[in-house]
Amino acid sequence: MESSRPSKTKQKKQMEELQNIGKALVELPKDVLKKLDLPDYLRDEVLEAKNIPQNGAKRRQLQFIGKIMRKIEVDPIREQLEQLKQPSAQEVKLLHATESWREKMIKNDESYKEFIDIYQTADSTKLKELISNCRGPATSSSKSSYRSLFRVISRYIEEKKD
Repeated sequence: MESSRPSKTKQKKQMEELQNIGKALVELPKDVLKKLDLPDYLRDEVLEAKNIPQNGAKRRQLQFIGKIMRKIEVDPIREQLEQLKQPSAQEVKLLHATESWREKMIKNDESYKEFIDIYQTADSTKLKELISNCRGPATSSSKSSYRSLFRVISRYIEEKKD
């Protein structure tokens, strides 16, 4: 006697997966959540779950969100969540450009001059100070300058892009 419905174990796993997707939605910032393509009633319940401080009540709300998700197509929601996890191509390009500029400027002064020519709004004295702090033996202040230099370069590249 074969049954056409899935086993209880399989049903439970599917339900847990839907609850996990619901939990991922609840953990998103409100502005990101509002940009996602979700049914209004699901979005409302997810927003409601964000406002529940108690663990038991929140758990029940997540179960309810899972129950709602059984009745809708979940794959588009899953895909949207995956896209949010992956950095965009622009972010990766910015990261690589920033790293490249930082390394070039630490190695030679010509790259520093080239950077100042391209990014004319850059604070040249601040950049010079950070670059000189990055050169030489590795100390806690040089590591801090290394990170600061990255942030400064990144900011100027982003400003120019906009």
